[in-house]
Amino acid sequence: MRIAMVLVAATALSAQAASTVGAATAKIDRATFEKISDSIDNGFRGLWPEYPLEVVGVTHAIYIRGYGAVLSGEVNLAPGLNTTPFHPKITTDDVSRTHRKKVERMAALRTSMQDLLVKSALQLRDLPDNEEVALAVVLFYWHWEDRSGLPDQVVIHASKKALLAAGKDKAALAAAVHIDEY
Repeated sequence: MRIAMVLVAATALSAQAASTVGAATAKIDRATFEKISDSIDNGFRGLWPEYPLEVVGVTHAIYIRGYGAVLSGEVNLAPGLNTTPFHPKITTDDVSRTHRKKVERMAALRTSMQDLLVKSALQLRDLPDNEEVALAVVLFYWHWEDRSGLPDQVVIHASKKALLAAGKDKAALAAAVHIDEY
């Protein structure tokens, strides 16, 4: 799903990217993207130390000329439950508890994503200020889960310039970012 999301973003932005042919190309090296990916994964892991979320795989980062940096990852907000020899059946209480935990964690996930977006913008020194920094998170669900009121993915983005200007000012940051949930 993550690859499909990146391909859709790349296709949708190809016209914009094509219009920048001849413009200066940003030189964002692989090491910078790996550092940012690790920072995002560790930021998510540190959200709830007593009952942490699960980062599924690793965060991936790409650069699209004329658009900016796109970071994507996948998390399970309430891991731990599945059928095992010791827990052979998922009960309605299990379904309810898991759903409630995920709904409770959504606000903190959005806030964390905004903070991680600012940190990423600070590390992307070679990204032009007018280009975007986007963070997309796909939410993992087991087939038995109640997904009502929960998105499949959360995408937060803003221009690098707006992110740097907002910094740690929560009100300015909230005004600068665009949040889409699908």
